[in-house]
Amino acid sequence: MPVKLAQSSFRDRTQEFQSVAERLRKSFSSGPGQNGPSSSTSRAEEQRSVVAHQSEFNRRASKIGFGIHQTSQKLSKLAKLAKRTSVFDDPTMEIQELTAVIKQDITALNSAVVDLQLFCNSRNEGGVSSDTSSHSTTVVDDLKNRLMSTTKEFKDVLTMRTENLKVHENRRQLFSSNATKDSPNPFVRQRPLAVKSAAGAANNLPKWANGSASSSQLFPR
Repeated sequence: MPVKLAQSSFRDRTQEFQSVAERLRKSFSSGPGQNGPSSSTSRAEEQRSVVAHQSEFNRRASKIGFGIHQTSQKLSKLAKLAKRTSVFDDPTMEIQELTAVIKQDITALNSAVVDLQLFCNSRNEGGVSSDTSSHSTTVVDDLKNRLMSTTKEFKDVLTMRTENLKVHENRRQLFSSNATKDSPNPFVRQRPLAVKSAAGAANNLPKWANGSASSSQLFPR
């Protein structure tokens, strides 16, 4: 009797286990739904999106950095022109044109940095890694600092230009006043000098040249 009870308590459930395993395998491979994309495909698309956003961010940041470099070169040229102190060699037109160009460049760069900051914030909210987010933030902050330094240098150059213009104006006024004092009307001076010289010549004539009595002693009749 014990042997028969033991034999009747066992049942072959191999097929049931295989069926459960097959259902689990299909559920893991199909993802959250039967009609949805697979998890591997979703991860691949997400990775491609992250790479595309990072490439776009790098392109924009590189363009802004190059623009700041070009503006700095123009600013160096403007500083050299503004340092000229000669009254007769003042490149006013060139300085005005270069100043207008630099103002436009700085305005465009400011807008580009703001757009890059917004793009960086949208990427960070999209679930990128912390390392990528930290790197993007560092790049944006560095561009901001470089642009602020360039803007400050531009203001300093304009201030120096204003001071030089004041110096030039003072020199012109001083030169004009000295020229007026030292150079009176030449026609006013010529006449008395001619009269004076004629009178001096008459006084310096030899005795025999005038009509005095002493001339008869030199040439007796």
